[in-house]
Amino acid sequence: MQKAYLNMNKVNSQILYISIDGIMEPLGYSQVLKYIEKLSKDYSINLITFEKEADLKNTAKLNKLIKKCKDQNIHWYRHKYNNGKFGLSQIINIFNLIAVPVFIFIKKRIAIVHIRSYMPGIVIPILRTFFKFNLIFDMRGFWADEKHDRLNWNKKSYKYIFFKRLEKYLIDNSQKIITLTEASKDIMIQNFNAPNSLIEVIPTCVDFNEFHRVENVRRNNSLTIGYLGSIDTAYDFSKFSLLISQLPSNFKNKIHLKVLTNKTLQEVTKFIPEGTLSKIKLEVKFAQRGDLSKEISSFDFLGFYLKENFSINASMPTKIGESLACGVPIICNSFNSDIRNIIEMHDVGIIYDFKNTLSEHQIKKLFQILEEKTVHQRCLKIANEYFSLEKGAATYNDLYFELISKY
Repeated sequence: MQKAYLNMNKVNSQILYISIDGIMEPLGYSQVLKYIEKLSKDYSINLITFEKEADLKNTAKLNKLIKKCKDQNIHWYRHKYNNGKFGLSQIINIFNLIAVPVFIFIKKRIAIVHIRSYMPGIVIPILRTFFKFNLIFDMRGFWADEKHDRLNWNKKSYKYIFFKRLEKYLIDNSQKIITLTEASKDIMIQNFNAPNSLIEVIPTCVDFNEFHRVENVRRNNSLTIGYLGSIDTAYDFSKFSLLISQLPSNFKNKIHLKVLTNKTLQEVTKFIPEGTLSKIKLEVKFAQRGDLSKEISSFDFLGFYLKENFSINASMPTKIGESLACGVPIICNSFNSDIRNIIEMHDVGIIYDFKNTLSEHQIKKLFQILEEKTVHQRCLKIANEYFSLEKGAATYNDLYFELISKY
């Protein structure tokens, strides 16, 4: 339902959005700026981001984004993200994370603070002491537990304990919490006693102007399995390789594995068990964002294996919506209940446990999907239903309207 957003006084509709992810990076661009562009039509957005030094040196790209933000009345406060595990670099990051929001609050009447993930939450107790505002905790996932599961943070370490306590504080003191999955919403209700009405599920969304199906001629009747993005940390590329090696032997010479990543061929090969893909054509390349629709559309399937652990319950990788938006079905493991429901209920791919041998039924199912003339349309329909940027922005708009009305 559309509300009369434009009748609201923008002076009383000031939003402070804080993101550690920079909008000069692909993730920040697609999952922060794309939303804010739409929200800025109805609200005055003050955006704080932390950009990588290498990105800031790209003056052409920087000036283009500065102009884009200025044209859309987005007040962009950008800072260099100082790399380093400890010491002065992190002190500077934290200082900017605290000082800049305080400066903005002194200048403007902020009604809502919208923080993306945990790090910006460091400033919230300080702001709460001096200013009145409504808080949206866009938690994305269980960040501290991701660090434990992926980077081996010790659960008894000071940093893990600190961020778990901050997590509890933010959940208890937020007027709205955004999460990516229904599975993580259920966990928060059970583990944190968070009321159902407090939590909104908004998956990683896709701009269909950027990601769309591009019709391609099949290459020599080969089966093209695609892989997109990271091959380590949260992912296990070796298990994914073993999946491909189990495909029928008569297809071994016709299988094309295309890996779109910023890694080199040598780096990718290190993750492939020796002899596993010896008869398969392997292509590793980096694709510019503007070329991704064409590259993904050349896949018959997108495949990957996400390591299963507690934090993965809150994950919904952007590649899922991007693949479906290009009409490409997915092969992956059941890393949480959301992805299992999306794929199995709507028949847009195959859930495989990566433990047992690929069954005859699963192989038959794979080739059955390939032969279906309607599979691309089905993927596009599910992309629109679950991962639409327009729908995601409309939900944020409703939340902003609700909280400003209560301010």
